Order: sequence, then C-alpha cells, then structure tokens
Amino acid sequence: MAVFGRILPIGIWFCCICIKVYCLPDNTVVYKICNGIKFPYRSAYDYEVDRVVNDLVEETSNNGYDYYTESTDSGQGCYGHAACAGHLSHFDCNLCLVNARYDLINGCPNNTGAQEELKDCRMRYENYPFVE
Repeated sequence: MAVFGRILPIGIWFCCICIKVYCLPDNTVVYKICNGIKFPYRSAYDYEVDRVVNDLVEETSNNGYDYYTESTDSGQGCYGHAACAGHLSHFDCNLCLVNARYDLINGCPNNTGAQEELKDCRMRYENYPFVE
C-alpha cells in the first residue's frame, strides 16, 4: 500500500507534464493575412464565410487533417482550406482550428479573404477557388 501511495503522485505528475508538453496544440501565430477588400456586415457573403469556416473546424480532423470546402448557396462563393499537423489528436486539431477561426473572424472582420497559420494548424478562406 505504501508503494502505491508513492507511485500514484509520480504517475499524476508525469501525466500532467505529458498533457502540458505533448498533447495541447501550439497556437502560436506564425502569420495572419487579411485581404484588404471588405464585404458588408450581415450580407450574403458573411453567411457564406460563416458556413465555410465552421465546416473547416468541424470536418478537417475527420478528413485526413487537410480539408477543402466551399459554400455557394447564396450565389456568392466562399472557398476554404484548413490543415492540421499530423501529430495532433482529432480533438487537438479541432481545438487549434477553433482558435484560428476566432482569430480570423475577429482579427479580419468582414474581409473577403483571410488566412492564418498557427504552429500546429492553418486556415484560409477566399472569395475565389484556390489550391494550397
């Protein structure tokens, strides 16, 4: 019993170190670029951007960590791409992209295109088709 009492704190300490160092995505910004062209708030294109960036967050980790999508429902096309580092879990890929989406939507408000690369993931949307 005394051995278990000594091993348990060491095991908990080791797990905490592993979670802190290896498991969480690195959300350090490598670069962020905002297109200089703006679209009206609450416009049809605003709707398309929301659909694209939300789809990128939801589907990238389920599609080999490299995912393209588009939304053209309103006649205004929006195209997107996201990718995650291969060492991330599905959850961590999603978490990294949630941070990228937040930065793009709040850091490049109403821009027709924007892209951001974090250390462990990247996200981009544009009003034209593209391939990275």
